[in-house]
Amino acid sequence: MKKLLKVRLIIMAHPDDPELACGGTIARWTEKEQVYYIIVSSGEKGTRNKNDSLFDVVKKREEEAKKAARFLGVKKVIFLRHPDGEIERIKTLKLEIAALIRHIKPHTIVTHDPWRRQFHPDHRSTAWTVLDAIMIARDWHFYPFLLEIGLLPYRAKKLLLTPTDKPNFINDISSTFKKKIKAIKIHKSQLAQLPGWEMRIKERTKRDGELSGFEFGEGFYQMSI
Repeated sequence: MKKLLKVRLIIMAHPDDPELACGGTIARWTEKEQVYYIIVSSGEKGTRNKNDSLFDVVKKREEEAKKAARFLGVKKVIFLRHPDGEIERIKTLKLEIAALIRHIKPHTIVTHDPWRRQFHPDHRSTAWTVLDAIMIARDWHFYPFLLEIGLLPYRAKKLLLTPTDKPNFINDISSTFKKKIKAIKIHKSQLAQLPGWEMRIKERTKRDGELSGFEFGEGFYQMSI
């Protein structure tokens, strides 16, 4: 009997978030498993140039996201295209994500850590929404119409939150750290707005790695679903 591949689902707020948060882990997973992205916002406000067209920013950022995903071996990137900076007010989002969880049937779900001190409200809002969506996806009595269209309840095995202040699971990315950096560099439109990003990434992954005796690591807070 052919062994089924594990499916990993990365749900993040913006196009560059997966690579910044856990690109090394994604690179390891795609060696033997399937990885999908759900990107909630295309990040049209991610520019400091007042003359930039928001349409051009979206086009560029989505192109970068797809290119970085291909480089890492990701199977598919799903863009939900909700307004950048306004994710908190999207009332349909938890249902959209729940439906996609039932459809994709991931073993593992990865999203932002909503308890971590962080600046961008979209990260917090995405994380809280994913937690709600996981409950909707796993239980029978939420949104009965989902059953009518063949989306039966589905419970993922693991939830990983990252970046986190309190990692309880460290993934060894010593062999994929350089690939993570190369993937981040594909997001050229954003790097000028992230001074010192490479040094900060290296410091964080070395710090996380040291917790488990690895050269480089990515830390997660793992929760049961």
